[in-house]
Amino acid sequence: MLVDSAVMVIHTDELQHPTQASLVRLHVYELDAPSASVYGMDALLRAGKYLVTEDRVGTTKVVSTLGSYDSRDEAVARAQRRADELLAQHYRRLAPGA
Repeated sequence: MLVDSAVMVIHTDELQHPTQASLVRLHVYELDAPSASVYGMDALLRAGKYLVTEDRVGTTKVVSTLGSYDSRDEAVARAQRRADELLAQHYRRLAPGA
């Protein structure tokens, strides 16, 4: 958890498999350094200011880090590549707010 820091979601994509109970949310976050040291955040922020995650929502929620990038464009491109991989596995994009 980040304390006293700015975390902004700058991109979200939701995909669902048509025959499996599998919902995936891809997020790109813009992170600002916390004002106080947070365990593990220093290494993450050294790797890049933009964090890409994949949330798999089912009976439990599993969050995976897909990478940390220096530029917004790189981070959004990584999320898009992952979405393309999921679309190739027959996932479908959900409409925003669905």
